[in-house]
Amino acid sequence: MPVMKKLYPFAFISICLLLLISRANAQSKKSICPGFQDTVLHKFVYKVTDVIPEPQGGLEKIFKLINKNLKYPSGDAGYPGRVIVAFVIEPDGSIDGQRTINDPSGRKHVFSKQLLDILGSVKWKPGYCNGKAVPVLYLFPVTIDIGE
Repeated sequence: MPVMKKLYPFAFISICLLLLISRANAQSKKSICPGFQDTVLHKFVYKVTDVIPEPQGGLEKIFKLINKNLKYPSGDAGYPGRVIVAFVIEPDGSIDGQRTINDPSGRKHVFSKQLLDILGSVKWKPGYCNGKAVPVLYLFPVTIDIGE
């Protein structure tokens, strides 16, 4: 019995130390948010974050603005397809580094210019990595379809 009494305090202290160490390790583990050196802005931007950026008012507000303000050019040939634009949402919620990935109008950029203007008129909530607001690359696709 005397050996057991001596082991109890040692076991208790060992368990407490293990719990403290495991808790400290869990808190020190940070998310790895992948990113890359952006060739347009010449700085590091993130592709994935812990908290993704979103427009203030939500995506529904953006879609309403697009439906209201995106104009199809009159008299032009059909441009069905997908417009894809990309931009960086900065830590202050502004957008920068706008670029066109795809526009069915080709080099005319009929839709991408309008879309970037609409998206730039909205304040954005920034993305966060490890609790810090960071610049995030955001791709925004829109399908152009003028039904009969």
